[in-house]
Amino acid sequence: MTSKTLLAAVTSVFLLGACATGGESFGGLGSGTGIGSSVVKMAVDSQCRTELNKRNEWRVIALAMSAEKQAEWENKICGCASEEAPNQLTATEMMQVLSPATREQAIASVTAKTVTACFKRLYK
Repeated sequence: MTSKTLLAAVTSVFLLGACATGGESFGGLGSGTGIGSSVVKMAVDSQCRTELNKRNEWRVIALAMSAEKQAEWENKICGCASEEAPNQLTATEMMQVLSPATREQAIASVTAKTVTACFKRLYK
């Protein structure tokens, strides 16, 4: 199957899925009910927690918090990032998420965008 045929097939599935789920974006990815959405959300949540704990500024801030408060903020930030991920996902990134060879890079890209969006939302 050529890449154009594959792209057309995947696009058709998403468009038909949108019709079946009431017109939501990416066949339900925007609503959080689709299987693809669940996979993306879990991957982004995991990637977010890994990246967050690598950041020096987070580690410094976390030292001043109780374990409960740290977990609360981690849940807020990464929960928001995983909820926002389907809204930030481009068609190209969705194709990359579906491919095992490019999945990790696509998830990292989407995670970076969603964490930025959530940071702005949480710290207005």
